[in-house]
Amino acid sequence: MAIIFSNESNSPKKKSGHTKPKAPTISLDQEGRLRVAHVLAILGVSHATFYAGIKKKRYPKPSGYDGKLPYWSTSAIKAFLNA
Repeated sequence: MAIIFSNESNSPKKKSGHTKPKAPTISLDQEGRLRVAHVLAILGVSHATFYAGIKKKRYPKPSGYDGKLPYWSTSAIKAFLNA
């Protein structure tokens, strides 16, 4: 009788909890709000690097919050990139 070992399990994979970059659908010249995923794509950094940079004041703090979700205004990110 053969014993078969499988690395696959029936349980879903655990998620890391980190946000993945996502290109924004609006231009920085327009008024609007950017979420974490958009800012990560614009800056080209990882989730962990971005939040560590906010703590060290390397990256701008959120312009506001929708409930618990932070957002950055397009004008704030554009000013940061032009500085």
